[in-house]
Amino acid sequence: LNKLGDGSLRSALEAEDANIAFLKKVVGGIAAFPFMGSKVTVVVGSAASNSLMKKVESVKGAKLVSVREGRPNVGKGEVCVFLTPSSQKDYQAARILAKDGCPTVILNGFAKDRQSIPESATMAYFLKPLTYNSQVAGFLIRSYPSLWTVLDAQTKQVLGSFTDEEILVTNTNTPDLRESGRLVQKSVDERAIRARMTSMF
Repeated sequence: LNKLGDGSLRSALEAEDANIAFLKKVVGGIAAFPFMGSKVTVVVGSAASNSLMKKVESVKGAKLVSVREGRPNVGKGEVCVFLTPSSQKDYQAARILAKDGCPTVILNGFAKDRQSIPESATMAYFLKPLTYNSQVAGFLIRSYPSLWTVLDAQTKQVLGSFTDEEILVTNTNTPDLRESGRLVQKSVDERAIRARMTSMF
């Protein structure tokens, strides 16, 4: 979501709204299991805008805290959803929460590097358009605990599935897109060949 803009204020606000919409789904999904006793705390980064803070306040079923106020105070049994962290201070706060035993979900982090998120972290949600011949030809998706899945954009057919061990770059939680790209390319080429064969008869 963070990469779908052109740098304008309008694009930034659209990405912000999309992040809030997804945040509501995540919070609602956690709240759907009240028997677990989990409460949700939404943590926003030190650079969060006032408009983002106001939008987060509208999310039902979660309390809001900011890294600007210091280390987030999270109670036992709470789940932290960290929205768009963008600095090493933010990522450090997320790592501390996780190390202290608080289940922590990071949504659409900015400016990540290999030190930002430990390699032991699991990618819970992922959506990556895969292009071929300058067209979106497929998608790599992941919704934990399901496998990483490659879909054909036109037919919605599953072209392949991967475990973490099969797709992640060594010592990271970042997927290697090469095999996914090859699967999409093969699907597009085979469909084109079938179309040409059909037109010959």
